[in-house]
Amino acid sequence: MTIDGITPGKVLRPESIDELSQALRAESGAVVPLGAATQTCFGNPLHRADCVLDLTGLSRITEYNPADLTIHVEAGVTLGQLQHALRENNQFLPLDPWNGPQATIGGIAAANAQGPFRAAGTIRDWIIGMKVVHVDGRISKTGGRVVKNVTGYDLAKLYTGSLGTLAVVAEISLKLRARFARTATAIVRCENAAAAGRLLSAIRHSPLSPVSCEWVGPENTVWLRFGEHPSAVDWQIRNLPAADWKIIEGADESAEWEKLRRQYHELGSVMLRVIGLPSTVSEIVSEYQPHAWIAHVMNGIVLMSVSTGDEIRAIRSRYRVVVEKAPAEMRREAGTFAPAPAEYELMKKMKEAFDPEGRLNPGRHVDGERRN
Repeated sequence: MTIDGITPGKVLRPESIDELSQALRAESGAVVPLGAATQTCFGNPLHRADCVLDLTGLSRITEYNPADLTIHVEAGVTLGQLQHALRENNQFLPLDPWNGPQATIGGIAAANAQGPFRAAGTIRDWIIGMKVVHVDGRISKTGGRVVKNVTGYDLAKLYTGSLGTLAVVAEISLKLRARFARTATAIVRCENAAAAGRLLSAIRHSPLSPVSCEWVGPENTVWLRFGEHPSAVDWQIRNLPAADWKIIEGADESAEWEKLRRQYHELGSVMLRVIGLPSTVSEIVSEYQPHAWIAHVMNGIVLMSVSTGDEIRAIRSRYRVVVEKAPAEMRREAGTFAPAPAEYELMKKMKEAFDPEGRLNPGRHVDGERRN
């Protein structure tokens, strides 16, 4: 196993949270928590890796309360495993990260991994509690096991997206929702980017409420997905802006979104997450003219392929940019997050408080973007 060009000295595979705690207590070097390894190209390159903690053995659903719409799972449970368990009660967790159903819940939380299904937020919005193991082996809890709780500081939001650099996520408590009674997807190919921009503006200013709204280039297709009561889905389809829409449902719909997932992975070896406003999506695409892109139109995020560090710096001069995927050398040169000075200092202090010796995933987060 090699991560960012580094081969760890050993791999440990704990089968329980207690074994995970014992492993961390016994280790003195750099520790790399790992789930399904679907996000190893995200984050700054590792500085060192003495030991990998393979968390896929923590794969139990510890408690499921369908009546309360809550579930509690260990970090190694995959999204596919979770959704399968919820299906018999007609419930689901409204997430569809680009890394797919094979991604672990712990990994999704650690990276705050996201996909086209944005109307319901990200995993951060569905977590109600966590159990984590600290670098010295201590086990702590944050949040609770019910939707309405006021148990201390909401540290789960801090751990989510921290790439395993503050503590190792061991168990997650999640709230759920009922499955949509019906979903349908409308797809149309526009003549050019300007035509797509006009159509997207009309959609944003309409009463439509898609659960996904994607603009995919360079082919300039617009994808809308609706999920709700069947009559509400019917109403939205009837009120689509005038265009040659193709409406798909059922197995065909799932297959089309799987094609888009593959297209995401084919965007290129260097991909940026450019963060603007919904009103600036067309401007971002027209100004920087990426070779390929997928834009989340309703929240202003554009995933785009680029080739050089100079392009990254040029876009960062105007917009917040996260490097979504890139070879280690490119991430080392450009920095994944490029936080503002005040943000950097705050996150650096947080890292030092939770991991004073810098042993958890060293270099992956802000500690990989040191400032002189």
